[in-house]
Amino acid sequence: MNYFEWSQEYYDTAENISHVIEKLRTKRKSTDNLSERKDLDMKITTYKMYYNECIFTANHLMQRHRGVA
Repeated sequence: MNYFEWSQEYYDTAENISHVIEKLRTKRKSTDNLSERKDLDMKITTYKMYYNECIFTANHLMQRHRGVA
Protein backbone atom coordinates (compact mmCIF):
# COMPACT_ATOMS: atom_id res chain seq x y z
CA MET A 1 0.00 0.00 0.00
CA ASN A 2 1.32 3.45 -0.78
CA TYR A 3 1.13 6.54 1.41
CA PHE A 4 -1.63 8.12 -0.68
CA GLU A 5 -3.99 5.14 -0.27
CA TRP A 6 -3.15 4.87 3.40
CA SER A 7 -3.86 8.57 3.86
CA GLN A 8 -7.22 8.21 2.12
CA GLU A 9 -8.20 5.43 4.50
CA TYR A 10 -7.53 7.71 7.44
CA TYR A 11 -9.54 10.52 5.81
CA ASP A 12 -12.43 8.09 5.25
CA THR A 13 -12.28 6.95 8.85
CA ALA A 14 -12.30 10.59 10.02
CA GLU A 15 -15.38 11.22 7.90
CA ASN A 16 -17.15 8.23 9.45
CA ILE A 17 -16.24 9.47 12.90
CA SER A 18 -17.63 12.92 12.09
CA HIS A 19 -20.96 11.28 11.23
CA VAL A 20 -20.96 9.52 14.60
CA ILE A 21 -20.24 12.84 16.32
CA GLU A 22 -23.17 14.49 14.55
CA LYS A 23 -25.51 11.66 15.60
CA LEU A 24 -24.35 12.01 19.21
CA ARG A 25 -24.87 15.79 19.08
CA THR A 26 -28.38 15.31 17.73
CA LYS A 27 -29.13 12.80 20.46
CA ARG A 28 -27.72 15.18 23.08
CA LYS A 29 -30.01 18.00 21.91
CA SER A 30 -33.07 15.79 22.26
CA THR A 31 -32.46 14.59 25.81
CA ASP A 32 -33.40 16.33 29.05
CA ASN A 33 -31.60 13.84 31.28
CA LEU A 34 -28.52 15.53 32.77
CA SER A 35 -26.72 12.25 33.36
CA GLU A 36 -27.25 11.16 29.76
CA ARG A 37 -26.06 14.55 28.51
CA LYS A 38 -22.82 14.21 30.48
CA ASP A 39 -22.32 10.72 29.09
CA LEU A 40 -22.91 11.97 25.56
CA ASP A 41 -20.52 14.89 26.13
CA MET A 42 -17.80 12.46 27.17
CA LYS A 43 -18.43 10.29 24.10
CA ILE A 44 -18.38 13.33 21.81
CA THR A 45 -15.08 14.47 23.34
CA THR A 46 -13.56 11.02 22.86
CA TYR A 47 -14.71 10.79 19.26
CA LYS A 48 -13.35 14.29 18.56
CA MET A 49 -9.99 13.10 19.83
CA TYR A 50 -10.14 10.08 17.48
CA TYR A 51 -11.18 12.36 14.61
CA ASN A 52 -8.26 14.74 15.21
CA GLU A 53 -5.81 11.85 15.39
CA CYS A 54 -7.08 10.47 12.08
CA ILE A 55 -6.80 13.86 10.38
CA PHE A 56 -3.30 14.40 11.78
CA THR A 57 -2.17 10.97 10.59
CA ALA A 58 -3.83 11.37 7.18
CA ASN A 59 -2.11 14.73 6.67
CA HIS A 60 1.24 13.30 7.71
CA LEU A 61 0.87 10.36 5.33
CA MET A 62 -0.14 12.72 2.52
CA GLN A 63 3.02 14.75 3.16
CA ARG A 64 5.04 11.53 2.97
CA HIS A 65 3.34 10.76 -0.35
CA ARG A 66 4.34 14.19 -1.66
CA GLY A 67 7.88 13.77 -0.35
CA VAL A 68 7.61 16.64 2.11
CA ALA A 69 7.86 14.68 5.37
